[in-house]
Amino acid sequence: MAKRRIPAQIRATLGGLAIAIGSLYALTVSYDIPRAELIRFLIGSVLVLLGAIVSAALIVLLFKSIGMVVRKILRRSPDE
Repeated sequence: MAKRRIPAQIRATLGGLAIAIGSLYALTVSYDIPRAELIRFLIGSVLVLLGAIVSAALIVLLFKSIGMVVRKILRRSPDE
């Protein structure tokens, strides 16, 4: 049995992106949406996605650093 070169999650993501692009193309053709409006929509969507990713990373970083500080404080011996 041959090994798959691309992991299943990456293939699923790429497949989902291909379906999304095809759906957007079909909508633009059927509803005669101007290209500029579609580009603004896509840029706005990407910016919202990036904002969510950055916000999530910052929240995880905040909680991890709070946890590290609390662990450091609890590990100190009473003699110090």
